[in-house]
Amino acid sequence: MSDARRPEFPGLRGPVTLALLGALLPVLMFAGLFAGAIPLEIETVVNSLLGRDGPRQDFIVLQSRLPRALLAALAGGALALSGALIQALMRNPLASPKIVGINSGAAFAVLVTAFYIPALPHSLLPVPAALGGLMAGALVWWCAQRGDIDPRQLTLVGLAVGLTLDAGVDALLVANTGPESSAPLIWLTGSLWGRGWTHLASVAPVLLTLAAAALILAFRLDLQALGPRRAAGLGVRIGLERTLALLAAVILASVAVSVVGVLGFVGLMAPHVATRLVGGRHRIMLPTAALFGAVLTVGADTLGRAIRPPLEISAGILTALMGAAFFIWLLIAEDRRILA
Repeated sequence: MSDARRPEFPGLRGPVTLALLGALLPVLMFAGLFAGAIPLEIETVVNSLLGRDGPRQDFIVLQSRLPRALLAALAGGALALSGALIQALMRNPLASPKIVGINSGAAFAVLVTAFYIPALPHSLLPVPAALGGLMAGALVWWCAQRGDIDPRQLTLVGLAVGLTLDAGVDALLVANTGPESSAPLIWLTGSLWGRGWTHLASVAPVLLTLAAAALILAFRLDLQALGPRRAAGLGVRIGLERTLALLAAVILASVAVSVVGVLGFVGLMAPHVATRLVGGRHRIMLPTAALFGAVLTVGADTLGRAIRPPLEISAGILTALMGAAFFIWLLIAEDRRILA
């Protein structure tokens, strides 16, 4: 159904959508406390959360599944925000942290650090991840600053950077075969296996700060959509604000990748879904995309543990499958709209 045929409720649609997603997220996080290699009863989970007497599994609930659910929500929201910012800055709905090479840069830097500086604490891995993502993003941004480059060409530059770094990741894995390479292989699929409070504490301050900054910049992005001259007339410092937004997008994605690996399609699909739900105004679309990314990642992680315990299917595999199905449906829907 086209936008012209869809009833518009600009005063209600955004808040209602945010409220529904905000209510769905804790429900999925709570459901994630039950799923896993050892399924738990609701009484056991509630007793562990509230410290009540009776059947309890404090370690499983409080030290394993609860921080894992919180980290899934935080990383999914960060990747979705990053994707929405990148699509806005590049004026290309097919751009995402993965497609423009940021995720690959972060993954390459993390693997180099893990294999060749093994003494570095895991809590510091977000630092090389951010540097790797910034290096990949800097090349793409340098191309963007060289005149009015076509957004499609810019995406191709990002693809080239990403494919080169992916080749570097493969080379690292081949050069470092052995038992120590099994954990990086699982991590690269976008898995939250083994994540706990330490991992959450290492990334939460950075991701929450940058997420708040991105939401503050949302109104300025709406002004930039008016065009360079009108935006400048309204006091927008276009170059500075675009650079700040890109830095926020790159670091959001890179730090998220450092702890959860490469989650396919979250940064690409969440902004599309948010735009279809609430429209393209960034001040409402960005928080909607962040919440949808969190819901998607938490749901994928919970489903991956619940399908066939004690085996786990990585959240990255499930988000990629859901993303592929979504875009196939989107293409079919657009073809029908054009033919109608």
